[in-house]
Formats: sequence, structure tokens, C-alpha cells
Amino acid sequence: MVGTLEQTEASWGLVKTKEGTVHKVKSGNYMGQNHGRILVISEDRIELTEIVQDGSGGYIERQASLALAE
Repeated sequence: MVGTLEQTEASWGLVKTKEGTVHKVKSGNYMGQNHGRILVISEDRIELTEIVQDGSGGYIERQASLALAE
């Protein structure tokens, strides 16, 4: 995460890839390798729910976050 934008009551997160491309994301978008769905975007972090294997052949949801890079 490299920043945020706010436009008329909408918050957007700015996320930079390893290749250097910056993407604008919002709540409800998916990102990451574990099908992470963005829940909340704040000034210093993006909170999401990921779907990961539980070790017994099933899947569970887990909370994760992406903090603002300094």
C-alpha cells in the first residue's frame, strides 16, 4: 500500500505491485493470491478477508491487512 484517495464519500487504496505498477482499489475488490476481498480502507491500512486451506482438505476465512509502506 502506498496511499489513499478520497472522492465524494468514496475511499480508494493505492497498491503498488512488485513490477512498480500502482492500482486503485476499493472495498469489495479482490486482491492477492488467497482471494482476499477488501473490507475496509483507512488512511494507514487495507483490511481484507482471505480464503485459505485449513489443512484438512477444506477452506477457512482469515483476516489480513496491508499496511501503508513508509
